Amino acid sequence: MKKRLICFGDSITAGWDGKREQPSLTRRLEKGLGWLVRNAGVPGETTEQALARMDRDVLIHSYDRVTILFGANDSSFHKGIPLEKFADNVVIIAKACGPDKAILITPSPVIEEKQKGKRMNTRVALYADAVRRAAVETKSSLIDLHRFMLEESDYGPMLQEDGLHFSNAGYDLLSALIVREIKKAENHKKSFFNRSES
Repeated sequence: MKKRLICFGDSITAGWDGKREQPSLTRRLEKGLGWLVRNAGVPGETTEQALARMDRDVLIHSYDRVTILFGANDSSFHKGIPLEKFADNVVIIAKACGPDKAILITPSPVIEEKQKGKRMNTRVALYADAVRRAAVETKSSLIDLHRFMLEESDYGPMLQEDGLHFSNAGYDLLSALIVREIKKAENHKKSFFNRSES
């Protein structure tokens, strides 16, 4: 029986590209993991809206792991959620999903000039820090997407023309990080059970 992954998030998770016959992230993860992947990404959402739909879109379903990627809208100036509220919401979501199953992902940096005042990287960085703290507090897994992208000499090619949404290169990175994190955890689990049986 195939394992199940739910991807819970905003438009970065949903794979916003104007088409979305099958979200870019879903396709890559199904191929990389061999798991069943449910995409529960909704464009434009903040963590406040995510909390309102978490039961029906995540918790009532069977899953082995769930990725949680929010912050692009929470950190924006036009939709923004206060930092403290965002931090609390991320902790609530991680605890509800189960810290042993939750994989928190830090929000990605943007190209400010293309965002035309809607988002600034200094603010996104604060929200990324809040996700890191939530991972420590809830003992959830963490994928530091924000850090990985900043470590690239130029993360511009990972983003679309709007300076926010992901290009194919962006989804290549995000999916590879998720696959690596899940496989690492699965291998750790296998080695633990093997030691227990010997």
